[in-house]
Amino acid sequence: MTQQKLEGKVAVIVSERELVINIGSRDNVLEGMKFKIMADQPVIVTDPVTGVELGRFEREKVRVKATRVYEKFTICRTYRVTKTYSSVANLAIGLGRDSEYETLRADNKDYIPPLEEKESFVKKGDRAILTSDDDR
Repeated sequence: MTQQKLEGKVAVIVSERELVINIGSRDNVLEGMKFKIMADQPVIVTDPVTGVELGRFEREKVRVKATRVYEKFTICRTYRVTKTYSSVANLAIGLGRDSEYETLRADNKDYIPPLEEKESFVKKGDRAILTSDDDR
């Protein structure tokens, strides 16, 4: 099934976990839909040999889920949970964790730097783009 393209903007920051986006039921937003709040600037990818720009991609700040949908706006709340070990004993036997994915081994200098603290703040006007759990 093809996912519809649905995009709005952050209209209000309610709390550290809630925000309001400027699209609602009239735009086909449904309770439970998930949105990525996007960074202002894309990452520019350049060829390491030629220095030629190869393209750009966008980075997200946070993901939120629609909890209350009104006609013209939607209240969204953060939903992702980071699980940690519940005790030293669980750490020793490997319990109390989510699945781990294989990670890349690379020098820190080769990683894209994290968003600067100021850029990582969610603010009015940030884009909110419909996403799904499959879109990681």
